[in-house]
Amino acid sequence: MAKTNKEKIISLCKEIDKREGEGSMFTLDSEKANLKISRWSTGIEDMDHIIGGGMPEGRIVEIFGPEASGKTSLGYQLIARHKLGLYIPIEGTFDAERAKSFGNKSKQMLVYRARYGEQAMHKMLNFAEAGIPCIVLDSIPACKPKDDVDKILKAIKSGSDEGVNERMGGVARLLHKYLPVLEEVIEFTGTTVILINQVRDKMDAMMFGEKTDTPGGRAPKHYSSLRMQVARKGWIDIPNKNPYNSANQEKIGLIMKTKVVKSKVCNPMRECEVPMLFDKGFVGFEEANELRKEKMKKNREKPQKEE
Repeated sequence: MAKTNKEKIISLCKEIDKREGEGSMFTLDSEKANLKISRWSTGIEDMDHIIGGGMPEGRIVEIFGPEASGKTSLGYQLIARHKLGLYIPIEGTFDAERAKSFGNKSKQMLVYRARYGEQAMHKMLNFAEAGIPCIVLDSIPACKPKDDVDKILKAIKSGSDEGVNERMGGVARLLHKYLPVLEEVIEFTGTTVILINQVRDKMDAMMFGEKTDTPGGRAPKHYSSLRMQVARKGWIDIPNKNPYNSANQEKIGLIMKTKVVKSKVCNPMRECEVPMLFDKGFVGFEEANELRKEKMKKNREKPQKEE
């Protein structure tokens, strides 16, 4: 049995608290313990429910899924829930009009177009230290290290492909370097960081088990307090009346399925389904049905194409 020196332990705790700052050491349920997780609403009732009442402040959240599953749209939705937020579309696919359809406004949504991964990470740390409420990075696979980008640009100028091969795991090394620091900063400032990620087929997948994985190595999985997998369950469509569109059905939205695959802030493995209309944003099923009928009525009233 351990020979516990309680007085020495108490003295050590006081010394650490004094040297490293008040609140560095505390006991469970003490006044210094931050046991309550502050949250903010996503604006989507069912999604709030499955993640424990809303997005957690001061945490990293990863949202991943296949293409055309609504990841970027959800990023726009989450930024719009704040008076000020930073959006980093490092993929270069930012759509201002689409961002507005999800409630974002001028001078409320800050947009920074990073050229490479280090720029994105630096700005995330800068704005997190300033206490901005929400940062969305879109997306992890596009966070190429500066060295890799410069090699390609240099090769283009020289007209040669020599030396343009990327180092394996460049994005993973970048995130492994910056995410621990970012996580420490946002714990005190309360900034919520949303990392948008994609899925890739596993080249060495076994017959049983997961067939896909996410880029960026293990750091995003490790440092994320919440990981949400999104997928498109189906389209929301109406009979096509547009004479310039040869499709039988006009797609006006989709139904997003969301699953909590990892959580340190709520019970995991919860799921929900949410309708999203391209020009209206996320809505409830009843509202989606009414808007669908309204859209169909307007289409019937449109004049037909002249021969």
